[in-house]
Amino acid sequence: MFCHFSLTEVSATTTPTNKQAGTASRLISCATKVMIICLAVLWNGQLRAETDEGLSKEYSDCIDKAEKGTTADMFQCNGEELDRQDARLNDDYKKLISKLSPDRKKALLKAQRAWIKFREANCDYWYDPQGGTAARLNASGCTLTMTAARAKELEGMLEGL
Repeated sequence: MFCHFSLTEVSATTTPTNKQAGTASRLISCATKVMIICLAVLWNGQLRAETDEGLSKEYSDCIDKAEKGTTADMFQCNGEELDRQDARLNDDYKKLISKLSPDRKKALLKAQRAWIKFREANCDYWYDPQGGTAARLNASGCTLTMTAARAKELEGMLEGL
């Protein structure tokens, strides 16, 4: 672990009050380190999701321009890329389902319907009515990245046949 201490290792000059303060300080220090590491991992994962899930060059260019513009521009970029990713997902789904046996088709249809419900529920969470524009942008980004990830997953299934 990143931080370790023993509650029994206390010098002879430490008073009970100092001992408690020292222990609390070490616990807070340890918790802070763990939180920073977790946030770094999550942030890095989000960056990877935005770049590794097959988002288009057009999207990247659009977002680069939008960051100098307005939030409305970012929504426009997300909407255009969602259209591209949704078309990609549907194309991959049709190709995949055409190659499967009837039982496997049923299983894929069941999985796809469950995934759609999950995507909706998950991205609804990101839309916080009290969160303003940032929450709407987070929800939009959630739908976009989840759709791109599912399209990539279906492409992998196709390659596995």
